[in-house]
Amino acid sequence: MGYTGLTIVALVWLVLLGFGLLVVRRELSILQSRVAASGNAPADGLAIGAIAPHFPGVRRDDVILFFFGDCAPCHELAEEVAASADPQQYACVVSDGTLPGSSASVRQLLPDDARAIAGEEAAAIRQRYKIRSGPFGVSVSGGLVVAKGVLRNVGDLEHLRHITYGTTPSLADR
Repeated sequence: MGYTGLTIVALVWLVLLGFGLLVVRRELSILQSRVAASGNAPADGLAIGAIAPHFPGVRRDDVILFFFGDCAPCHELAEEVAASADPQQYACVVSDGTLPGSSASVRQLLPDDARAIAGEEAAAIRQRYKIRSGPFGVSVSGGLVVAKGVLRNVGDLEHLRHITYGTTPSLADR
């Protein structure tokens, strides 16, 4: 076999290797999209349809928001709640997270008339609702959990508010 034969064999191997690389890349992108989609089903929180534990400051029909002081997205969404037409439509459970005392920074973002729950009471609510990360929201209607999820933007807040209250003044009405 001469140089021409070796060149042809090498080119065939390169083409096959390139094709295999494309197949692996495609499979990895499919796997990546599946992992991203599985993140949409939150593991935190009570199951949909579960009876919502009652706590002072939490209504039978309510949107409960869980914020942590050491969480940048929590701060952003707390600002959105503060800027809403009626911040009292949300029960804001504010916890420290991993940094002791960090909940004060989120609490300062919320207006004085907001329904903010902090300290030991917030820890008890978080434990009963099985929330480990934030920002997280739970929609309670008729004493039952009807929706839940990680809050990524104002649209997620709007969605929970709409599920709980129907058509009331929204964040978009500011």
